[in-house]
Amino acid sequence: MTEAARRPAALPPGLGRLAFMLWLAVVAVSLFVYREGIAALDLRDADDLMRLAEVRDLIAGQSWFDVTQYRINPAGGGGPMHWSRFIDAQIVALTASLRPFMSPEAAERWAAALYPLVLILPLFLLLGRISARLGGRDETIAALLIAAVGVSFLHYFAPLRIDHHNWQLLLSVAMLWLALGEPDFRRGLAAALVITAHLEISLEGFPYLTLFGALFAFDWLRDPRQAPRLKGFVAGLCVFPALWLLAFRGPEVLVSVQCDAFSRPYIIATTTTAVVLLAGLLLPMLAHSWQRRASALGLAGVAGTVAFALSGPSCLDGPFGALEPLVRHYWYDRVLEGQPVWAQKIDFAALYVAPIFVGLGAAIMAWRRARGTGCAYDWDRMLFVLLGSSLLSLLVFRTAATTHAYLVPAFGAMATGLWRWSRTRRTALGRVGGAMLVLAALPAFDSWIADRLAIEFFSNRVATIEDRAEAKKASCPTMAMLAPLAGQPPQLVFAPLDIGPSILVGTRHSVLATGHHRSHVEMNRVIDTFLSDPAKAELSIRRSGAAYVALCLRLPEIGNYVRARPHGLAARLARGERIGWLDLDESLSRGDLRVYRVRPAGS
Repeated sequence: MTEAARRPAALPPGLGRLAFMLWLAVVAVSLFVYREGIAALDLRDADDLMRLAEVRDLIAGQSWFDVTQYRINPAGGGGPMHWSRFIDAQIVALTASLRPFMSPEAAERWAAALYPLVLILPLFLLLGRISARLGGRDETIAALLIAAVGVSFLHYFAPLRIDHHNWQLLLSVAMLWLALGEPDFRRGLAAALVITAHLEISLEGFPYLTLFGALFAFDWLRDPRQAPRLKGFVAGLCVFPALWLLAFRGPEVLVSVQCDAFSRPYIIATTTTAVVLLAGLLLPMLAHSWQRRASALGLAGVAGTVAFALSGPSCLDGPFGALEPLVRHYWYDRVLEGQPVWAQKIDFAALYVAPIFVGLGAAIMAWRRARGTGCAYDWDRMLFVLLGSSLLSLLVFRTAATTHAYLVPAFGAMATGLWRWSRTRRTALGRVGGAMLVLAALPAFDSWIADRLAIEFFSNRVATIEDRAEAKKASCPTMAMLAPLAGQPPQLVFAPLDIGPSILVGTRHSVLATGHHRSHVEMNRVIDTFLSDPAKAELSIRRSGAAYVALCLRLPEIGNYVRARPHGLAARLARGERIGWLDLDESLSRGDLRVYRVRPAGS
């Protein structure tokens, strides 16, 4: 441990400049590739669109502690949200800084384009520092070059990707950096602050709290001299969650029970666990027996679990326990990025799983080579994190991107080792062939090979090339498609869940629900209405007060409704059938977007 502590805490000379130059290159390429989308403000993901709606509301004067979307279910008081102002504040600040130089519309557009790209620089610097702790200069250079082409995680940092997933990945990498090096109190305290921010952004941070908490605890269990980092971590968790939540969500969050956000039950459970464990760390007698330390860890875990059960019994069913069967079946179960790897199409799963297995192999080899060196201490922790993160990626597919980022130092070591080996070959052919093997250290190359193999051997279980091309064409609705509807006086539009955020951003109209689960009652109503026969659907839509019905014909959500109920409202509209109480408005419809006016009752 002492030898590892002497390893560089910063990037070696010149590599900070390399990270900066690679960042500039990624920014330039990204802005060129996404130039048309930026010009049209073409945010493709519903969460990016909803984030922009939230940012606009904050700029317009909505309360810092009020993240309700008032154009969702306006008659019911708005759609409650659980997102963090931590993200909103940064986008608002960037937008404000651009406004003196351009129009408000252009400032918003460029803020949405540049904001995710800005976050790539700290990501590269963190990955460079992690690689420098685990290897030499050559390995760090290779890791930085590999990071610059890491499309499997950099896609979260593409222009217009303003949802919270990029910050989640960045904070997860920051936790890995803090888990390496000298196990001092300050690094533990910093880790507590980082994981607090992670948890407040989303409960998806809890697996990383568990993973790194387990690593710090295991270090202490094995060696009492490792106590300072764990002590700083739990001391921070006694204080930071309440202070952070007061700043970003207000006092109400400390007394409310919200099972889908870091609210009272989770705060009490986290704080209870931290307080009990901190008390144990302060007892000198525990330093002399690993059995006593294990007992303290077990007691802290039991105390936290009991505290959670007592303070939030309704949350024992999980964050989504209140969802209606229709919402669970037609929405939650179809958000595939939150499902395990075996729920994915084979070709899509192969894109992410193949680099994980190759990277784990590279990490194990690097870990073995590091035995007896100053890197051994950090490689022990690195392998622990990689194994835990890889397992998590199999259970929650979205987290595979974080695992790919974690694997960058291992791929850097692999690339350097293969290159050095290739230089030892005696023949030119051997050296060229060995150098070609370096391609295996590129996650994108591993993904491409796995995708080709999946198509070759599992062609009946993957999306065809034609299907993929068709899916790319089916972007709907774009801002251009919504322009005619945007010119109409504000009304309620009865629309499927997936296009609701586009309507909020592209028009002044309201919608009944979007794919955001706190409005699950309204989500259930939307799904049920599109599945129902036109007579029943008419009653529901008239009761909502909607003036329009809108849908995109080729989006997966409509396809699901059509297959489930061939005679339901969605299926009939998708086939172009005439519905007596709806009038297709050709002047408001564009491309795949169909807009219908609801006829006055009795007409």
